[in-house]
Amino acid sequence: MLKDKMNVTACAGVQIFVLAAGGLILKGRQALLFTSDTEFESVVRQALLGTDTIFLIARTVSDALQIACQRGRELDLAIMTFGEDCHGMTLLSAIHSCYEQLPTLVVVEKDSGHASALAYANGACVCLSKPVSLVELTNAIAALQPTGRQLAVA
Repeated sequence: MLKDKMNVTACAGVQIFVLAAGGLILKGRQALLFTSDTEFESVVRQALLGTDTIFLIARTVSDALQIACQRGRELDLAIMTFGEDCHGMTLLSAIHSCYEQLPTLVVVEKDSGHASALAYANGACVCLSKPVSLVELTNAIAALQPTGRQLAVA
């Protein structure tokens, strides 16, 4: 069952919207952000500051799947953080199966090489290991952007 509402954050003024299941039409770039790490969320907001990106934030796999099902065709980017369980990779695989063209950046807690290999095998375009600096994240996101939509660190 779909939840009644989910948090949506617009980076350009850090506005918080409540999106009802039936919906609000969002303008600007839309990015799925799947993380429970508020520090990482802050770095992502800084990396995309001034790009008119609207974050659809998911804290659980269920919420991320809900966003992907409702707004998958409208998403311009997906950014996900994973722990050591299999839920994140399953989510990545499911989203990639439905939206193969969606640029996806994965950040893993600990990279033994195995986690990165699994992320790439399941559809990640870029895989980074924590801790991730603002510059590193900004460059990784910029590499996923179509030409003409480059980001810069101030």
